[in-house]
Amino acid sequence: MKKNIWTLCMAAVMILGTSILFTGCGNNNNTTGNASGNASGNASADATDNDSLADDVGDAADDIADGAQDAVDDVANGFSDYGDARDYLLNRLGRDNTDGQYEVRNESQDVTEYKSGAKGYHFEIYDTSDDSGKKYGDFYIDKDTGKIYKKNTDTNKVEEYK
Repeated sequence: MKKNIWTLCMAAVMILGTSILFTGCGNNNNTTGNASGNASGNASADATDNDSLADDVGDAADDIADGAQDAVDDVANGFSDYGDARDYLLNRLGRDNTDGQYEVRNESQDVTEYKSGAKGYHFEIYDTSDDSGKKYGDFYIDKDTGKIYKKNTDTNKVEEYK
């Protein structure tokens, strides 16, 4: 019985020590002072510390804005990566046609010429929302402009997808 109690106490001490270590490493208080001249470095210095919640929220908002800008830049400047173009197309189709579920089949990650002088990535899209497995269409994403094009099955011409 004494051995079990001793083992439990040692486990509690290890857990407590580990938690103190991790929380201590996570707090990076500035002890050299702050804007009001307080050099004590305590947690109640004032609201100008870099560890404030408002600063963290602002940093997170900046990160989200930067990510959104990068996504817009990818679309505006084309896609140099097949995976990004594929994800963009599937997201766009899902947004435009909420009843459908789409997948890419017969994938080729090579850049192909889809009309005179225009090159991009080719995607065979199938609607998997029912058991028919019907082909939804042939799509192309221009690698330079990021525009989506769809092959018209009636005219057999590639037209901009809107």
